[in-house]
Amino acid sequence: MSKTAIIGLGTMGGRVAAKLAAAGRDVAGFDLSEEAMTAAAEAGVKTSADRDSIVADAELIVLSLPRPAHVVQAAESGLTTAKPGSLVVDLSTIDPGSAKKAAELLANQSVKYVDAPVLGRPEGCGNWTLAAGGTTTSVDIAAKELEGVVARKMARVGDVGAGSVVKILNNLMFGAINAVTAEALNTCRLAGVDPETFTNTVAESGAATVSNLFRELGPKLNNDDYEPAFSLALLAKDNKLAVDLEREVGAASFVAACVDQVNALTIDQGHASRDTGVVQELYRHVSRAATA
Repeated sequence: MSKTAIIGLGTMGGRVAAKLAAAGRDVAGFDLSEEAMTAAAEAGVKTSADRDSIVADAELIVLSLPRPAHVVQAAESGLTTAKPGSLVVDLSTIDPGSAKKAAELLANQSVKYVDAPVLGRPEGCGNWTLAAGGTTTSVDIAAKELEGVVARKMARVGDVGAGSVVKILNNLMFGAINAVTAEALNTCRLAGVDPETFTNTVAESGAATVSNLFRELGPKLNNDDYEPAFSLALLAKDNKLAVDLEREVGAASFVAACVDQVNALTIDQGHASRDTGVVQELYRHVSRAATA
């Protein structure tokens, strides 16, 4: 298997690095955060403050970065030591335009690029699906390296940028389920029905509305548990990408625009770092104001 450099050892990248290290792969990691570097080292990952060195030594470079601008910046100036013929697999959630820009910049160095954002929760690393955009050859190479360790499946969904489209729209659906669950539970309470009874009854039914996310969110919201598994700030960033994508391609945007507003208003109340279910507090706040 290829020597691998992981750039970005945060929530997702740290797990990727740990899984590869546990599988006996030759992997080295870099992050600007000392805390992330320490956590990765404690998980058995070789870490280095010399990003250029580990990139130069790698055949496979995995990116897991917070925002589109970070990916483009990496492609412009952060991966200049990458070997011609090496492959960048980008797990970041970014817009398709940024993915295409990164691919174009790296092609100038004869470096291949696949955008392969994660479909799955952080704790599901090893069982993820990676929605991959790139040439068939590049995706096949990436799949041989990552399937069975980091992901259950790497699915080629189209050319560069297509993976990002799939991920953005997947997270739009997450945002919609998140918001409508909070709305339903708040309305249930105001209508005099116990929200926990509602959650349990629906979750145990054969109703088509039941999803894994509803089953997860319902109990958390009923217990006001906003310990972040996925922060509202990150969901808001992803949902804003969906609004921008819809605008760019000329798609009607009703649900995405509403979810974007719910997220933004909740963040304005100071809840950015809490779990996505904290949008429930916005519903409660507005409802109290309406009935005062």
